[in-house]
Amino acid sequence: MLQPIVNFLTNIFTALHSFVVNIGITHVGTSYVLAIFILTLIVRLILLPLNIKQIRSQAKMQEVQPIVQEMQKKYKNDPQKAQMEMMKIYKENNVSPFSGCLPLLIQMPILFALYGVFTSINVQGASFLWIPNLYSKDPFYILPILSAATTYLSSYLTTKTTANTSQQGGMNMGSMNIGMSLMMGFMALNFRSALVLYWIMGNLIQLVQTYFLVIRPANKKKALAS
Repeated sequence: MLQPIVNFLTNIFTALHSFVVNIGITHVGTSYVLAIFILTLIVRLILLPLNIKQIRSQAKMQEVQPIVQEMQKKYKNDPQKAQMEMMKIYKENNVSPFSGCLPLLIQMPILFALYGVFTSINVQGASFLWIPNLYSKDPFYILPILSAATTYLSSYLTTKTTANTSQQGGMNMGSMNIGMSLMMGFMALNFRSALVLYWIMGNLIQLVQTYFLVIRPANKKKALAS
């Protein structure tokens, strides 16, 4: 099912690596890392409209939080009724409490397709910094730790626009962010270093996007209001 995507991404990655080598970067490991970075940047730019849509959805969620809190107080003795009314409010305002995790979920098919890409490429001597072979697991487990940490930071900042992270079906967004981060860190233990580098780079780019699309505008809005 993913094979056409794997073939497509393999052709793109091969072309990007050839481009990097042709501009004079001949060190095997460095050239592959730069090709991974360019590929990551392209994927993130493609997903940028989704991120903007997600941010707008979360801004609407922040606006309805006072209504949700009033409703929770009203039905504090009837959790089932409170849950139904809460989902009704979200539906009427066209917002989703799980929008913060949407970019991560959409990226999963791309991640698994890239697993096939980096499995098919096996270049001896492709070392980078402490990593002896980009197409093997990180023997020092540094990349899995960075994968979990950057996944959490990216998710946390993405969902930060939602005021007073609230309970949704017994699980709040903070718990979901931690769970997703631990899952990515665990998966990274057995992934090839090249694939984990792609994920970490993507998270770092997401952090930059979140700063300019969420945090910076929010700070300007607070400064104007004060």
